Amino acid sequence: MNANALVVINPKASKGKGEIKAKRISEYFKEAGWNCTVAYTQGIGHAEKLAKSGAENGFKTIIAAGGDGTVNEVINGIMRSGKEVDMGIIPVGRGNDYAWIAGIPNDWKKASDIIINGTTHKTDVGHAKGTVADKYFLNGMGFGFEPMVNFQAQEYKHLNGMASYVTAFLHILMNPPKGYEVSMSLDGGEIKRFKTQQISLNNGRRMGSSFLMTPKAEIDDGLFDYMFTNRLYKGLGLIGLVFKFFRGAMVSDKENFSYGNTKKVVLDVFGTGIVSHVDGEEFERSGNHFEIEILPAAVSLYRPDKK
Repeated sequence: MNANALVVINPKASKGKGEIKAKRISEYFKEAGWNCTVAYTQGIGHAEKLAKSGAENGFKTIIAAGGDGTVNEVINGIMRSGKEVDMGIIPVGRGNDYAWIAGIPNDWKKASDIIINGTTHKTDVGHAKGTVADKYFLNGMGFGFEPMVNFQAQEYKHLNGMASYVTAFLHILMNPPKGYEVSMSLDGGEIKRFKTQQISLNNGRRMGSSFLMTPKAEIDDGLFDYMFTNRLYKGLGLIGLVFKFFRGAMVSDKENFSYGNTKKVVLDVFGTGIVSHVDGEEFERSGNHFEIEILPAAVSLYRPDKK
């Protein structure tokens, strides 16, 4: 047991109750015999700095207490530190897709118990280099339609979880992306050139609290699952396709979607750049060249044993 833990949390998370929850979490770990230090974030990018500094200064467990954005920043801090650190997740945010995928409950006490009593499991990490950006991610990366929905959902101040993403989904349907001409190489193989409106490259299965973008993905198999639309769609055709994201029905629809596994992707976009995200957070607003690879078993994550 690594009982020397740093908890990274946004004090404004959970509708302003983050600081209260942080104190309860700290007390709960202390009662279990852990030496728990709380670090409060002060803005975008601060969680990454706190996690990196914590790892470099000897913390053996770093806990992301927040939503997917906090989780993403913490894994970036851990990976950039170069230290062997166990990672924990306590969902205290609007979107908790990766916690759901990893089997971590939303209840903070139950999530804490997994860290206090559980064991770690080696888990894959993605690494994306874009035209200018360079980030690690745990859940996945999206291009086109999906990040547009993510960014729109973040604009809603009074909607959380699935409600914000479904509302954003309907909003983007009114003005969907016209499409992108891209070339893609998987694992250094043949370069395929095609037109598409959506590309997903994921460790996990779910994005946006409700969209099963890669329903067969596993976070510890050493592979990405990729999915992309095979051509351009509009109007009712686009609506029909997008609703398949809710059910993960793309795997069997080989006419409209391509689906498979890969370890590395090189993606080039011709003309206007493509919008992209990692773990629901902005990667690039208009990128033209991307290199993305899986780093197998790159982090030790506290999560339940597989059933």
